[in-house]
Amino acid sequence: MAVTSSDKALLSAAAVLILLSAGTFGYLGYKAMLSPSGPIPQVELASVPYEAVGADAPAVKMETWAAPVAQSRGREWIYDTFTPPEIFYSARTRQFTVRPPASLMDDESLEVFGLELVSVRPEPFRLQLIGFVGEEGNWRGMFQNMVTGEMVLGGSGHKVPKLNLTIKEFTVRQQAIGSPESMTTRQRVANAVVRDEISGTDVILSHRERFFTDTVFAYLAEPGETATREVRSGDVVKIGDASFKIEKIQTTPPTVEIVKESPSLPQPERRVVPLREIEAADPAEPGSVPSPSPGPGP
Repeated sequence: MAVTSSDKALLSAAAVLILLSAGTFGYLGYKAMLSPSGPIPQVELASVPYEAVGADAPAVKMETWAAPVAQSRGREWIYDTFTPPEIFYSARTRQFTVRPPASLMDDESLEVFGLELVSVRPEPFRLQLIGFVGEEGNWRGMFQNMVTGEMVLGGSGHKVPKLNLTIKEFTVRQQAIGSPESMTTRQRVANAVVRDEISGTDVILSHRERFFTDTVFAYLAEPGETATREVRSGDVVKIGDASFKIEKIQTTPPTVEIVKESPSLPQPERRVVPLREIEAADPAEPGSVPSPSPGPGP
């Protein structure tokens, strides 16, 4: 490729600039080498030998802390910096219970609350499908009225006026049923689509399991007693001069939040009550949820 005159001019200018830069920095370096250096300062040692001197200790102000007071969540929520709360774990309920140290609680805080939680369970829907009878093309469902306990036999289009329910559709079909202890089998399963005239919604019932609503209720008992009371959120239980308002019921873990009011209390006491500690769950215990089992059928 031919070099033009403009390229030659640029190259020449670059070469001249390089030569000027090299000459300038070379001259500055040479001048620095010829300049005389300053005198080296002499180190003067002190005539007095070194002696370590300790610093004065800072002034310490002594204060006595006031005793811990009750917290806003109740009289039991007291604590001390060097006295941890007592924490208990229940293997049966798989939950922790936290209590303040007994040494920090006064006699009023140590008194019995007055109610214990026996069990929590969801509320069953007021109509349950428990089985079926008939033959192909003419199946009828066996329903149980959970309010009265009576049996109801019906298929698609059947009305249950006592419960404000209508069986919109009833079917029996072969379905694959798996079991962890055996191989999968095909069985007849009955299902019903039921119209709830009160809520205006449809629910699907199966004869293989119970259907529960979103409402839960709890069984409570006095300490040491076996007789239970069935309560729902918002209910108030009267025991002597004390009243217990059920604020909230929870299924996982089973707990109930209760507010206690009494003339002997300076203010309402709120407590989250866990399940009562027992040796073993009683299958016949009121409020226990029965295991679903297939209903009668071919």
